[in-house]
Amino acid sequence: MIRSSNILLIKIFSLCLVISAHADHHKKVLFKEAVMPVLTAKCAGCHGDEKQKGKLRVDTLEAILKGGSEGASVVAGKVEDSPLIQRIVLPADDDDVMPPEGKTQLTKEEIALLQFWVKSGGKGDATIESLKPDAATDKAIAAVLANLPKASAAPAAKPAVAAQTDAQKKAAADAIAAVEKTGASLMPIAQNTHELRFSALNVAKEFGDKQIGSLAAVSDQLKWVDLARTNVTDAGLKQIGNMTHLTRLHLENTGIGDAGLDHLKGLSNLEYLNLYNTKVTDAGIAKLTGLKKLKKVFVWQSKVTDAGAKKLSAAIPGVYVNVGWKAAAAKPVVVAKNEVKKPTPPAPAKPVPAKTDPKKPTPPPTKPAPKKPVPAPAKPAVAAKPAATAAPASLEKALAELKAAAAETRKKADEAKANAAAATKKAEAALKEAEVAKANVGKAEALAKETKAALDQLMKVIELTGKK
Repeated sequence: MIRSSNILLIKIFSLCLVISAHADHHKKVLFKEAVMPVLTAKCAGCHGDEKQKGKLRVDTLEAILKGGSEGASVVAGKVEDSPLIQRIVLPADDDDVMPPEGKTQLTKEEIALLQFWVKSGGKGDATIESLKPDAATDKAIAAVLANLPKASAAPAAKPAVAAQTDAQKKAAADAIAAVEKTGASLMPIAQNTHELRFSALNVAKEFGDKQIGSLAAVSDQLKWVDLARTNVTDAGLKQIGNMTHLTRLHLENTGIGDAGLDHLKGLSNLEYLNLYNTKVTDAGIAKLTGLKKLKKVFVWQSKVTDAGAKKLSAAIPGVYVNVGWKAAAAKPVVVAKNEVKKPTPPAPAKPVPAKTDPKKPTPPPTKPAPKKPVPAPAKPAVAAKPAATAAPASLEKALAELKAAAAETRKKADEAKANAAAATKKAEAALKEAEVAKANVGKAEALAKETKAALDQLMKVIELTGKK
């Protein structure tokens, strides 16, 4: 009995603590006690003290507002203009979603919390109570505070990257300088790393196999390479095959085909490959089956079939092969068979009895002459008329829509005709008014001449009178 009472007291005490915590959460500082723990647990691993992808840090308010290499990450009061918010609401399979695939994702309550913080001004010292969240947002904030995320355990230490020698550093610096002079882009993926990313986006029309050679000095440092829309050929991809640390490769909208993929067989770290709008076929992507780290392959508008994509998916567990959207094949309309009816033969004519004269004796009956078989008259060929077939419902609907569109067009045409007639009438009236005005001008000019002549005459009379 005593034990049961103790358990009951413990439950009541726990419930009181929960109620008290919920009642007091409005007094908490939103950024410090809710926003910061979420960002620390789910974002600071890639954007913190030790690592800053895109030169962005989220471990302090000042760093968040400062932003990274792509500009400000938070625009106070404007959720739609804040990249931090835009990235966390992207679809899970989007390349730019944050946190990236494989990391612990934000909950819907955590997303609502961050959106509210930005919308309310991105302040660092405001309490929840002072910001006056609506009921739904307040509920989400309370849920986050009741279950604050814990920072994930530190990942297993990666093998130490061998320090670059002075010669290697100079070669990399020379390569970066040479590439930047051409207008292309070559830069570190993040701070404190010599892993590089390359993009020929700004010089795509002038970039080809020869220019790939400028990357040879840093081939072992390249992680991302973007050759989309360039003039690279199958032969040029041989140089890409030497970039064994490559994880992302963009080849969309280029002229490469199956032969070029032979050079990619050694890219064992490749995770992303874009072959959109290329000449690659099923035989080409079959050469990629040894790349077991592949996660995404885009083959939309190439010559790869659904069957080829399925074979690659079966060979590499977990890979996503995007073949794009395809319209469903149209089903043929089945038309009823025509049936030709045979003409009905005419009924035989009944014999008409001959009229007899009662005064004349009736001649004795004579034996009828044996009838010769008369060949049946040839039946005229009757042209077969196709049997009427019921129009499919889809055609009837289309016909009805076409009639409605025609009626609407006719209505608009009549309205346009009426408007044109009214405009013409107004123009004719304006023309008449102009002619009247022109005539009045002529009369005014004639009157002015007459007035001037009379004035001149009067001046002469005055002059002669003065002389006398």
